Amino acid sequence: MSGILKKIVGNLSTRIMLIFFVSIILMTCFFIVFGYYSQLNLQEQRQYDRLSAIVKSTALSIDGDEHALMMRDHSEKDAILTNENNITYNQIHITLEAVAEANGLKTAMYTMVYMHDKEVFEFGVTSDETPYYRHEYSNFPKLLLDSIDVGGEIPLYEDDHGTWLSAFYPIRNKEGKRVAVLQADIEFTEFIAMVRARYLKESLIALAAIILLSLILIPYTRKVLREDEKQKQKLRVQAEIIEEKNKDITDSINYALKIQNTILPPLAQFYDVFSDFGLLYKPKDIIAGDFYYLEKIENYVYVAAADCTGHGVPGAMVSVICSNAMSYAINEKKLKSTNEILDQVREIVVEKFQFSPDGIKDGMDISLCRFDIETNELEYSGANSAIYIFNEGQIEKMLPDKQPIGQFDHGKPFTAQKKTLQKGSLVYLFTDGFADQFGGVKGKKLKYETFKSMLIEIDDTSLSDLMGELDKRFESWRGDFEQVDDVCVIGIRV
Repeated sequence: MSGILKKIVGNLSTRIMLIFFVSIILMTCFFIVFGYYSQLNLQEQRQYDRLSAIVKSTALSIDGDEHALMMRDHSEKDAILTNENNITYNQIHITLEAVAEANGLKTAMYTMVYMHDKEVFEFGVTSDETPYYRHEYSNFPKLLLDSIDVGGEIPLYEDDHGTWLSAFYPIRNKEGKRVAVLQADIEFTEFIAMVRARYLKESLIALAAIILLSLILIPYTRKVLREDEKQKQKLRVQAEIIEEKNKDITDSINYALKIQNTILPPLAQFYDVFSDFGLLYKPKDIIAGDFYYLEKIENYVYVAAADCTGHGVPGAMVSVICSNAMSYAINEKKLKSTNEILDQVREIVVEKFQFSPDGIKDGMDISLCRFDIETNELEYSGANSAIYIFNEGQIEKMLPDKQPIGQFDHGKPFTAQKKTLQKGSLVYLFTDGFADQFGGVKGKKLKYETFKSMLIEIDDTSLSDLMGELDKRFESWRGDFEQVDDVCVIGIRV
């Protein structure tokens, strides 16, 4: 053995080859170690960037005034025990849950409010299935409080539950004042172990392959490495393209959600004019083609539940056009009768889409009610969308005109129906998403008779609780079936 080694060392060519091989091994080891830590740092920064984008776009979509009103009205710990206890909580929860699921976050997103008197944060809404409403968070990083008004990233830190990366962003009201903060976390310990194990395995394989190829195929080593680098570069470019496209799509959907939220009236406005009110609003996707509408003019209160063509981004865009048309007819044209309002809205919608090269026939079905808060008189007009009136066990269905708001070959002027409501009467406006949902044992549609039976069975409670129970029954019926359409149900007690 020593003789062979002496021959190798004593020969210039073999000496050069030995130095070459040792150099390759040492350089390979160096780049493996360097690459490992560089990869960790790169992945850590990517996670920070991703978290920051998530909390910022989501915080901007949350109505700060509604969040503040919820926290003010429910000031005790565990005042909200389920996601359905409060409409505002449920709506924000659904948004956080959808964002967390879409972005693959394994830990819950949550809102927090800083309590100056106790110098702690209290949790608000969470994407987790179980609320921990107003539980205290006292062991928070100082950076969170220092940058609470501008948002930021919290460097890697440890607590009793693991090692975390966090980002946060303020939730503001209409006046621009911070009312809460939204935070999202990523558990980093498992990620580090996964990267380390995967990188170590790949590095050992690469090292063995380099040594083997160096010993056997020295002339081809450089060619193999060049091809490998080209392939890695191609994958990196493809990953960057996919990441950029995904970011563009996410940004577009979040911005579309912000636009749609501007046309939806705050729930506080309903409570200002009605003694009891409830809303079940469940978009099929993050944004919806369904929308609800409220406008108060003198002693008249106009309420509508509308179902625009499509859902998701296309449906949301149509809903913006239709909602603006409603506001124009009521506020600009000063129309008062519900049938005249629908006639005007149809005219606007048809005009908007008449020059489409694809012959678009988008529009909406709608139930529009006008409540006279002085006389309790109800005026109703509908486009393919009926309403229910419940009073002392009696149920009345007011039928719509069988035509949509939009292009229609046999269109005619809309009609209006009037009825004087007794105190305590319940009026329900709704779109077809609830009744058209597939589910149950046989996977069939729920249908309107079942929907009406549910309303009758849970009629003896507040409308806010009623909508929560209605949502539970909807989800129970749906089971594992996909939600087929947007859902909007409005309940009003006069």
